[in-house]
Amino acid sequence: MTASSASSTTAAATAGWVTAYTDGACSGNPGPGGWAYRLEWDGGVEEGSGGEPHTTNNRMELVAAREALRAFTARRRPDQGLALYVDSRNVIGWLQEGWRRKANLDLFPEIDALLRGLRGLVELRHVRAHQDSAGNNRVDQLAVAAARQAAAGGRP
Repeated sequence: MTASSASSTTAAATAGWVTAYTDGACSGNPGPGGWAYRLEWDGGVEEGSGGEPHTTNNRMELVAAREALRAFTARRRPDQGLALYVDSRNVIGWLQEGWRRKANLDLFPEIDALLRGLRGLVELRHVRAHQDSAGNNRVDQLAVAAARQAAAGGRP
């Protein structure tokens, strides 16, 4: 796993790699929150989202990354890698740079196991939020919608 900016050219640009975007949102912090991912496969797009009635933004960012990794792992071919774009520097710090983990400790064992299973086949990349990244903007929309739904008690 390596961290890089969204503008760098890496192995993820080669055929067979899948591009993913993740985001978390929270109305209040803590408050109702949502998470979302988008996987851009060769044959189409897969999106997922969900929410919690009382959570934090950091937790939703981590849940989004976990869910993207789960979805990718369940469907990938052995030769496929994942370029995972996140707008949270915290996620990159916690998952790759050895930052001290003080909260959401229940999420890390599974995320770490998913990353170990994909060793060398995941690149975490930072993308600036609310900029000109269509993928990041899409997962932001999905995460905000999921947070609103969680705030409404699960009703659309």
